[in-house]
Amino acid sequence: MKNIFSLLSILLLGYNTIFAQSNGDGSFALKEENGHYYFETQINDKVPAKMMLESGIFVMVMDSIYAFENKEAINLDYVRTDGNEKMNLGGKVYDITHKAKGKVGLGNNMEYCGEIFILSGYNTYSGIAIPIQNICNTEDGSRIIKLDMEKFELRSMSRKQFKSEAEDYTATAINYDSYMGMPAVKTHLDFEKGGKNYSLPGNYLLDLGNASFVFLMKQSQVVQDFLHDNPDIELKKAYNKKGVLVAEAIVTEKASLCNRVFEKQVIAITSSLPKFTVEGSVGLKFFEGAVSVFDFDKRKFYTK
Repeated sequence: MKNIFSLLSILLLGYNTIFAQSNGDGSFALKEENGHYYFETQINDKVPAKMMLESGIFVMVMDSIYAFENKEAINLDYVRTDGNEKMNLGGKVYDITHKAKGKVGLGNNMEYCGEIFILSGYNTYSGIAIPIQNICNTEDGSRIIKLDMEKFELRSMSRKQFKSEAEDYTATAINYDSYMGMPAVKTHLDFEKGGKNYSLPGNYLLDLGNASFVFLMKQSQVVQDFLHDNPDIELKKAYNKKGVLVAEAIVTEKASLCNRVFEKQVIAITSSLPKFTVEGSVGLKFFEGAVSVFDFDKRKFYTK
C-alpha cells in the first residue's frame, strides 16, 4: 500500500508540473526575474524547459549541456561549428559549439521556428533564451504574440483569434532599422518636467532585455540635438569613485509613449551601447500592467 501511495504521489506531481506550465486559455504564465520575463514549458511535450523571453537576439540560444542531455527530445541535427564562432550576450562572450535549424514545439499551439545556437557555459538562470519574433502559432503559422502584463501571461495567437479583438488596440508600425535587426517603433517620447512639455521623436527598440522604462542613446545625434536645444532640462548625474560620469537621467513628472501614459518615470541616458543606431530603447516598465500584441507578420505593435 505504501508503494501504491508513493506511485500516486509521483504521478500527481508529474501532472501538476505539466498543468502548472500553462493556463486554461492556452497562455503561459510569465514570471519576472533578473530584469527579464520567463515562462516554463515542455519542449516537444517531452522535456521540461525554462525559457527567457527576448527581443534583442535573432536565434534561440541554449546551453550545451542541456542541449546534449535532451538531444533526442529536441529532435534536431546539431552541426558542429569551426570552433571560432562566438556570441556576445549581456557583455559576456560565449563559444558557439553547434548550430541547429528547424521547429521546436513549446505547447499551447506555440512553436519556435528558426535557428538554434548551442553555447558552451551558458548556464544562466534559465539556460535557454528565445526571441519573441520567432515564435509561431501551430494553427496557421502566424507570428502574433500577446503579452498580457495585467495577468502576467504570454500567448501565441492565430490570425483569426487576433482579428476578433484587434479593434480594441492602437497600432504602431514595427521596423527593423536597428542594430542586429531588433524590432523597433518610430514614435514620440513625450514628457513633462518642471511644468514644461517636451517631445523627442525617434526610433525606439521594443527591448524585453531592458528592465528600465526608457534608455536614450547618448551617441544618437537626435538625442544630442534635443539636449542641446533644451538646456533647461535638469540631468541627474552619477559618478563612480574615480569621478567618472557613469550615468545620466531625466526624472519626469509624466511621460507618454505609444499611447500609454506614465507617472514619474525615469528616462536614462546611456553611452554603454555604442553600436545601437536608434534613439532609445523601451524596457519592461513600459509593459507593466498593460496588454500588448506584437504582430510580426504585419509589422504592427498594438497597445491598449
